Amino acid sequence: MAVLKIHVIRQRLDKRVAYVQNTEKTACSGFHSLHGIKDTLTSAFNCSCEVAYTQMLETKRHFKKTDKVQGFHFIQSFKPGEVTPEQAHQLGCEFIKRCFANDYEVVIGTHTDRAHIHNHIIVNSVSFVDGHKYQSTPATFYELRGISDEICKAHGLSVIQNPSVKAGKHYAEWRAEKENRPTLRSMIREDIDVILAQARTMDDFWNMLRGRGYEIRINEKRKYVTIRHPNGERFIRLKSLGEDYTPRQLAVRIAAQRGNIVNNLERVKQQRQQLHQRKKYQVRPHTRAPKQRKKLKGFRALYWRYLYMLGKVKKRKAPRKVRGEIMSELKKLDRYTKQYYFLRDHQLSTRNDVALYADAVADEIDILTDRRARLYADRCRPETDHAALQTETKQLTAELRRLRKEQRLCNVIQNTAPAIKARLDAATAEQKRIEVRIGGDQYEPGKYSSRPGFTHGTDGNGMRGQVSGNWRGEYRSTAGSPASQREADRGKDRY
Repeated sequence: MAVLKIHVIRQRLDKRVAYVQNTEKTACSGFHSLHGIKDTLTSAFNCSCEVAYTQMLETKRHFKKTDKVQGFHFIQSFKPGEVTPEQAHQLGCEFIKRCFANDYEVVIGTHTDRAHIHNHIIVNSVSFVDGHKYQSTPATFYELRGISDEICKAHGLSVIQNPSVKAGKHYAEWRAEKENRPTLRSMIREDIDVILAQARTMDDFWNMLRGRGYEIRINEKRKYVTIRHPNGERFIRLKSLGEDYTPRQLAVRIAAQRGNIVNNLERVKQQRQQLHQRKKYQVRPHTRAPKQRKKLKGFRALYWRYLYMLGKVKKRKAPRKVRGEIMSELKKLDRYTKQYYFLRDHQLSTRNDVALYADAVADEIDILTDRRARLYADRCRPETDHAALQTETKQLTAELRRLRKEQRLCNVIQNTAPAIKARLDAATAEQKRIEVRIGGDQYEPGKYSSRPGFTHGTDGNGMRGQVSGNWRGEYRSTAGSPASQREADRGKDRY
């Protein structure tokens, strides 16, 4: 398995050339190559190993290009036990012949001091043919790596399939990490981790990051999101901080830490159970624990009483004045019924429970919205499965529609409950006042109707004359009485 790496030489090219030709690392008795050092695995192309640095320097001076990049250092490593030192050296020479031998001065040394045999290759930055400098770019490096893999495959060696590319670190940053000293990138990672634990959405994350003094560049014309530390001099890309700090991965981390609505509801249930952990009785051996009927509290009790009152009003079993208080609410009976069933099905009793459930629904809506946005972005790519993405998008849209309906229902319940309580208290107070006026007896439908001659549940025609006659007789009997008696009779309840 061959691995190819490259390092840019900006100073002290002579030390690099000397390191490559170190006889202690390249020793191999009996091996001799053209323009190389005897009994060592070294070779030179377009120059001689003994005076390689001098010839490279003369080329630079001839073309007046002695500044900036001095050369390039390639390292070609092989899997332990896969090649012999001589074979590794021959593979390295073949690689040089295909890539550099026609234009540049090159020195190669095969080091055998490690478990894995590897070639060190020094290439002069200036061509001895036309004086052009070698331009190293990612594209040229990938091309060279492909040539190295082709050579290894041709000789039956293994290569890395789908090699990953990792961003290199600056030496100062690498040194600071080794010495456990803080660096600018490490401080940015710490700030992002702290903010990420508090953010619910990506918008919250960006706002909190700006609140700490960061500058953020997010633009459709820019391929990458860049940020600048409050004490930093330049912007850096988020992807350069690591794979866990790309915008897409940050959204995934936020969604993972928020969880879903089920986990949030479990947390609410656990909080409710902790409040009721204290036992009201102690179960002794051979005794049965008393079964107590659970009483409704909070919003559920309020809606239950209000629906019961509306049911009595609808069946005309409530006093006339009580019916007048909430008669206009009958058209909302179905709406209140749905709200009560929602409270019952989700075991919500207090305003705090409803608020927690609304927050859980909001978290789930944010998660699904972010996921649907990513699906919309993936649908624009030509290589994706559009049918599968469209199906998943429709499912998310349906789920979002249901969650938004529950969210609106929570808001309606929180806003409606105070008005319901006020109307229920008014109706209850009116009913108690009626019961007091009739002597404290329990109210019976139709018994004390405000309409003379009408009794619920009986034959209206048969009873109307009888009741009407009694009422007229009572009125006539008081006509000839003294004034005090007539005033007392007028004050009687006419229900």
